[in-house]
Amino acid sequence: PRAGEPFQCINYVSCHDNHTLYDRLLNSVKDADDADRIKMHKLANTIVMTSQGIPFLHAGVEMLRTKGGEENSFKSPDSVNQLIWTRKTQYQEVFDYYRDLVRLRKEHPAFRLPSKALIQKHLQFLETPELMVAYTLSDHANGDGWKDILVIFNGDTQAQSLSLHDGNWVKAFDGSGYLDAPKKVPSKAVKLPASSALILYQS
Repeated sequence: PRAGEPFQCINYVSCHDNHTLYDRLLNSVKDADDADRIKMHKLANTIVMTSQGIPFLHAGVEMLRTKGGEENSFKSPDSVNQLIWTRKTQYQEVFDYYRDLVRLRKEHPAFRLPSKALIQKHLQFLETPELMVAYTLSDHANGDGWKDILVIFNGDTQAQSLSLHDGNWVKAFDGSGYLDAPKKVPSKAVKLPASSALILYQS
């Protein structure tokens, strides 16, 4: 309701103000283990990087940046605000996943529709179970090489299933990142692990 066109909308889940995304998850899901928080972290910015509009990634988010729980760090020293580069090695799998998100968005213009009219023409949300969101980008949106794209998010802490439209769907992106060897989906339904995303396409 606040943006008439996608270029007027900046999408983000963390920035220089307030907690880093990792610190916010430490505070908000105290009973989760680090593996589950990482899944939530990846899902949050998968939503950002596949949304229409301008994506914004907080520096260091790709290596689970932390400020030691400090929320308002504008007066804090470098020991709080610095990027801890060893976390890139510590969380290499997360870094690689974020790299794949950037690659996905750059290679597929369907995620970068330049106008409201094109969004209304190509994007359609689907009915889903609670705590899931799914939508399609159809008919080679914005000249994309994939004819139809299905994006699914599971925000539940449990695995969930979703029925598929007719057609031959191929899995291109999942909780491990971009699949260099896309896999055909053999069934009429897909099961998403907790706190994960799945991207399928039809050529």
